[in-house]
Amino acid sequence: MTVNPQDASGLLFLLVGPPGVGKNSLMKAVLARSGHQIRQLPTATTRPIRPDEKQGREHLFVTHETFETMIERDELLEHQVVHGQLYGIPRSTVESAIRECRDLIADIEVLGATYTRSCYPENTVLIFIQPPSQDVLRTRMQARGEPPEEIEKRLKRVALEMPYAPLCDYLITNDDINQAADQLYSIILSVYSRRELKKLRLDMGLPRHRQMTYVTVIPFYNDEVLQRQDTGGFPTAITSDTQLIADTASESLATALRIEVEPDDLCYGIWVTQPVRQPDALGGLPPEYFQQTTLYYFYMMPRRVTLPDWEWLPLEQAALSAGCRESLLIARHQLEIGQ
Repeated sequence: MTVNPQDASGLLFLLVGPPGVGKNSLMKAVLARSGHQIRQLPTATTRPIRPDEKQGREHLFVTHETFETMIERDELLEHQVVHGQLYGIPRSTVESAIRECRDLIADIEVLGATYTRSCYPENTVLIFIQPPSQDVLRTRMQARGEPPEEIEKRLKRVALEMPYAPLCDYLITNDDINQAADQLYSIILSVYSRRELKKLRLDMGLPRHRQMTYVTVIPFYNDEVLQRQDTGGFPTAITSDTQLIADTASESLATALRIEVEPDDLCYGIWVTQPVRQPDALGGLPPEYFQQTTLYYFYMMPRRVTLPDWEWLPLEQAALSAGCRESLLIARHQLEIGQ
């Protein structure tokens, strides 16, 4: 089932960050303040239910067998293993909320959140929650009475998740829970304001946003990047209103390199926005009205192939910005961990 961005206005506020940083507490504070304006997205999980939780509210608590069946039936948008338990986002819950303009908030681990963002880039807001320091995080876990071995296991994920902070839309340091909750609620109100502005543009017959969106895929293998010999460019395509961003990216790469590529094989990295010349038909708009956003994906080639009109270059010599180079290193590290 595909969501048409022209008719979809529901928002997904995804809180990401290291375990124990207070994402769940912040989410509860915002839910209490917003009334029925925003609801929690219940993700599917195999972990046991806790005393303060309710089936279908925080999570859909299922068995491993049921979870595997959901995967086989393609009922999950994505799924990950976290601390030995399975977590996944129910596809139908997300897509019905987006279509019906219902807003959801959830605590999602970074890989699942970035993949969700790649599927619904105009509806997903990534908010990274970070601790003041790792020592503070350790102290908070100890104060909650968590076993030492569980604390060490959770702290290992800090190094895994912190590099994703620059790829999110907003950053909150949870030093004081009340101040952090105020900041989170202010972010949500700001996003609501931007949505109303988009609706106003549509009502006036203007483009629904000021941006033209492209996707670029950067193929790599070990420490080398594959780029065009003549232009130094990479497979690039403009997105359409009827196709998911990840599908556009995989088709662009498959066409350029003549290989089979699935959207799940791509790693979403970074987006860059720059001003572009406005269309002549809308010459009455101010010069800064239009911008071009390029969403970058990374694809780890299964082997170092030789292709006509393409060349392999060391990562430091490839035609990449500093941000893309850093994001590629993060993507490569995560892919290697997952293998």
